[in-house]
Amino acid sequence: MKLATWNVNSVRMRKDHLLRWLEVQRPEIVCLQETKVEDQDFPFEDLKRAGYFAAHAGGKGRNGVAIISREEPGDVVVGFPQTEDPEAAERIIAATVLGIRVISVYIPNGGKVGSDYFLYKLEFIYRLREYLEEKHSPQEPLVLAGDFNVAPEEKDVYDPELLAGQICFHPRERSAIATLKDWGLIDALRLKHPEEGIFTWWDYQFQAFKANRGMRLDHIWITSPLAERLIDCFVDKEPRAWKRPSDHTPLVAVFR
Repeated sequence: MKLATWNVNSVRMRKDHLLRWLEVQRPEIVCLQETKVEDQDFPFEDLKRAGYFAAHAGGKGRNGVAIISREEPGDVVVGFPQTEDPEAAERIIAATVLGIRVISVYIPNGGKVGSDYFLYKLEFIYRLREYLEEKHSPQEPLVLAGDFNVAPEEKDVYDPELLAGQICFHPRERSAIATLKDWGLIDALRLKHPEEGIFTWWDYQFQAFKANRGMRLDHIWITSPLAERLIDCFVDKEPRAWKRPSDHTPLVAVFR
């Protein structure tokens, strides 16, 4: 079974990329982020023709998350239950697929370090930890996948000295994301590939992709029942080289 996550940076602009990639990789489950469309504009019919069901949570903002899968997603939950937060309703969606609880999340970027939005980012991460504590167990097969907008370790950025204290690599973000992980999640990529220089995001400017000056912001975190089934986890860099790509590229986990 293949499960992937991809920040497509506008499903309207990257629909052909998505359909092309699905045809090549044939994953069973894909978590999408930054779809940037409302539900009525999401390409449900195009995906159906390609053999996929979809659950989507979008809005008028620049967010939007989805779970697309071969099997129709069940028990779909959007946002943080019993919490009044319209933005969270565009940033987190959960569903059960193939007996696995799948959560697609788009954690806020945070803007400027120290800003109100930066504090909202930290709050969002801690609320996500509370959500897991209240609704789930580390003993169940669960995947938390998406654009976390945090590089957890120094080896997850191309230049830790240069980027120290900057957004997506600030100590407070890294501490918050570590607290989330400590609930009982395992980093699928690091379980198989501890080496440095593996990134999922590259700036559009300064030929960053060609020079591999990137950050590992996209993650697939899994509970122990799935870790026992993990065969591999890898970054598929090919779509980042296509014409007018997303600045992110897919991350794929393969399970037995």
